[in-house]
Amino acid sequence: MSLWFALLLFALWGCTNVPAPTAAPTEAPFYAPDFRLNSLDGTVYQLSDLRGRWVVINFWATWCAPCVEEMPVLQQVADRYGENLLVLGINMRETAAEISTFVDALGLQFPILMTPDDATLIAYSVVGLPQTVIVNPAGIIVDRRFGPLETERFTEQINTVINGYQEQGNPNVVDNQ
Repeated sequence: MSLWFALLLFALWGCTNVPAPTAAPTEAPFYAPDFRLNSLDGTVYQLSDLRGRWVVINFWATWCAPCVEEMPVLQQVADRYGENLLVLGINMRETAAEISTFVDALGLQFPILMTPDDATLIAYSVVGLPQTVIVNPAGIIVDRRFGPLETERFTEQINTVINGYQEQGNPNVVDNQ
C-alpha cells in the first residue's frame, strides 16, 4: 500500500507548475556530480570536461507542461550568453524521435542530452520536473530551481551568481550585458 501511495505522490508532485523554494546557500561547496551523456545530435558531453565555463543544466520532459513552458526561456538564456554559458537540457528518457519532433517544433538550439542513468538522477536529487541548476566554472552548483523558469527572474539570478563570482576575484569572467 505504501508503494502505491509513494507512486501517487510522485505522480502528483513530479510535474508541477508551482515553483518550490530554491536551496539555501551552504558553507561547504557542493560540486556538481559528473555525468557523461549523449546528445540528440550524437555529441558526447561530460560535465567535468566543461570546467572553466558556466553551465545551466535543466532536467525536463516533453510531457511536462511547465517544462514545455520554460524551453523558450532556456533558449533565450543560451542566445543571450552565447559561448560564455552552456545550457544543457537533460531529457527524461524519451525516444530520440519524440525529442527531435519537440526540439524542431520549438526551434531549440542548445544541446539536448538523453537517457540519464539512475545514478545521475539520484546525484542531482531529481524527483520532480522541471529542475534547473547553475554550475560555476569551478564545477560548484551555485543555484537550484524547481518548477518553471521566468526569463527576467532567471537571467537576474544568473547575473547575480556571475557577479558574485567575479567580485570574489575569480577568473572566467562572463560579459553578461
